[in-house]
Amino acid sequence: MYTFVTSFTKKHYDIYGEKFLESVANNWSSSLRLVVYVEGYDDVEELPLSNFSSNIEYRHIEHIEARNNFIDRNADKTGNLNGTYDYRWDAVRFCNKVYAYSDLAYELIEDDYKGWLVWLDADTITTKKFTLKDAAKIMPADYDIVHLGRIDIDYSETGFVGWNLAMHNACSQIVDIRGAYDTNEVFAYREWTDSFVFTRLLKIYEAHGANVLNLSEGVRGLEVFANSVLKDYFVHNKGNRKFEDKVVHVSKDVTGPQRYRKLATLIRHYSKDLSSYSLVEIGTWNGGRAIEMALAAFENVDKFHYRGFDLFEQATDETDKEELNVKEHNALAAVEERLAQFAAKMKENGKEFTFRLIAGNTRDSMKGVRFDDVDFAYIDGGHSYETVKSDYSFLTNVPVVVFDDYYTTDDAAGIPDEHQGTIKVFNDATPKRKRVLPSDDRTAFGGRVHLAVILQDYNHISNLPDELTRVPILVKPKDCMPDDDIKSNIEYNVEKINNFNWVAHYKPVDEHVIVVSGGKVDFNQVKKVIKETGGKVFCVKHSYPKLLANDIKPYGCVILDPRPLEGESTHGVVRKNLFKKIDPTTKFFIASMTDKSVTEYIMSKTDNVLGFHAFTDAIRDKNVTDKVAVDPSLPIAKGSLLISGGTCAATRTIGLLDTLGYNNIHMFGFDCSIDPKIAEKGKNEKDGMGNPKYLHVETGGKQFYTTGELLALAQDLEKMFERKDIGLNIKFYGEDTLAAQVFEQSFYNQQYRTFNEVMNA
Repeated sequence: MYTFVTSFTKKHYDIYGEKFLESVANNWSSSLRLVVYVEGYDDVEELPLSNFSSNIEYRHIEHIEARNNFIDRNADKTGNLNGTYDYRWDAVRFCNKVYAYSDLAYELIEDDYKGWLVWLDADTITTKKFTLKDAAKIMPADYDIVHLGRIDIDYSETGFVGWNLAMHNACSQIVDIRGAYDTNEVFAYREWTDSFVFTRLLKIYEAHGANVLNLSEGVRGLEVFANSVLKDYFVHNKGNRKFEDKVVHVSKDVTGPQRYRKLATLIRHYSKDLSSYSLVEIGTWNGGRAIEMALAAFENVDKFHYRGFDLFEQATDETDKEELNVKEHNALAAVEERLAQFAAKMKENGKEFTFRLIAGNTRDSMKGVRFDDVDFAYIDGGHSYETVKSDYSFLTNVPVVVFDDYYTTDDAAGIPDEHQGTIKVFNDATPKRKRVLPSDDRTAFGGRVHLAVILQDYNHISNLPDELTRVPILVKPKDCMPDDDIKSNIEYNVEKINNFNWVAHYKPVDEHVIVVSGGKVDFNQVKKVIKETGGKVFCVKHSYPKLLANDIKPYGCVILDPRPLEGESTHGVVRKNLFKKIDPTTKFFIASMTDKSVTEYIMSKTDNVLGFHAFTDAIRDKNVTDKVAVDPSLPIAKGSLLISGGTCAATRTIGLLDTLGYNNIHMFGFDCSIDPKIAEKGKNEKDGMGNPKYLHVETGGKQFYTTGELLALAQDLEKMFERKDIGLNIKFYGEDTLAAQVFEQSFYNQQYRTFNEVMNA
């Protein structure tokens, strides 16, 4: 079941509302429901009911009392600051969307509706037939929320958002978004648009296990709608384009998915010790991937010849459907011009880039073309079995052949038949050396999408690099104490500390914060950063005594430990010993889940204590399945912020700081690895679960020893550094550790750029 919702005003009906509704009536299956919240119509008879399909329903947005109350009490929040308009603070304008979809969501939840609720902007045109089957491809049943994430700004494009109301995370997020407006909490956010509030809450839910699908994963630029799967069915006339008849724009590059890093690694590996390299790509599209592959080869060679095959402007809706294409069509001449400009730029750098583009259906256009001089082939064109089979038949003697879009799921039967073209061709191929590379890139229908590699048995073609074939170790942390123990701790701490109301979303500040975790730290460097930035020091329990011993008085120490005071910590230290000396100026931020004995001991030495609620699965009301709800038996006030951020106090500290408005973060003591000598000495030791205490792991070609808990921290850091919308300015200190390597190879460090970097490139 799919229920869509949108809204528009009477004055905009002639501008874009009518076009939107006509395209729905002409193209949507009658089983897809659309609810339109309209504004400015005095009488129901004025609504355009008679012109369109029976599956379109109209409602007055003015009948939502909560929306009217919000506008009345915030009539001055319209984005006008000192005579200048800025949409980021126009809460009145953007509240309409929130109240429209939440009003409908509340009704559907009350009716026990278990389908999808989908917001679609009314300045969208449906360009082809859109059915239940099409909607299911975009919104797989096992996801909670589907959205359009963006890399180049820290909030999603909300012209299209889907919530699976069969899932409690989706229902709860809508409730929380609506609550931010009903309570005026929205004004505690940095910006007051629905997009900003949606994304900030989405981060929290995703960190706590919500299954979220980003339809624009890796897409650069602000207008990601047009480079997502939605492009196959819709044109979003965002901004001023809604006032124009037609807009022509150039396809933007799609970057980001992890497997494309592996593609570049393959090209670097197999172009070593050569003076020139020849590559064929099936599916040139806009030429962006051709440039990326050439740049990878140019790290080793001075000459690169590229041959690209594509339909270009010969593509039609029919070929898109047959070959499962969801990308925009590009003109041959436009791509030729782009590659010619790249060639000129490379010539300035002493590199020779030559190319040939061939338009047409590859079943015909590849005939008679020479391929015996090709070093590497990349097949990512048509995806039907017949086309993939034909493409590979011309390239069977190429030394290295890489297929994109090899899909896997936990259940092989879960892969739609139309997406098995590459799988069948690859599996039928006879060469002995072939491998599907591990991948975490998600698909729109569930499962993962991989690169699949075939190597010919030629003497000069070595085996695949080990780094591409290793399967990652995944740690799934669980609370280290029973739920009842954690609940008991919360009851005790709320009464004992009695100061939790201070936790809220605060306005961002320019101040710097130095976060010191429990690993190795250069304290002289910490002092230098303090002197240069004037920053506050936040630490965890393991680093607290070390900082004091080095004459550094932390501003705050964050405690997140439901285990007893007398027990040993992760680093093998009795917890009580970490608090032998307490400086009276240090504020102790104690999570309500912290063990009673820890709280009692700290508060026996200082009254400089603040409490906060950390999210943990133990606080969920297990009787509520349609949303995230706090166990009502717990003394956690309604509307309390739950601080997320990972499995340990160090990353939870960053989550807390982000909430408090601190964006300039300096990270010390994050290592996540163990001295090899210690690990070797304890190679036979077991952890509390009977598993080996020390793990030998590798990432980025470097090897480390770690423990299960430290590996979980490394995974938390990896997840944070790979976020495409992280809003923090991070400086990482330390080297030759697992955490340092995670940071070094991360999206944040390698690809995330500032506006100035983009402008000066």
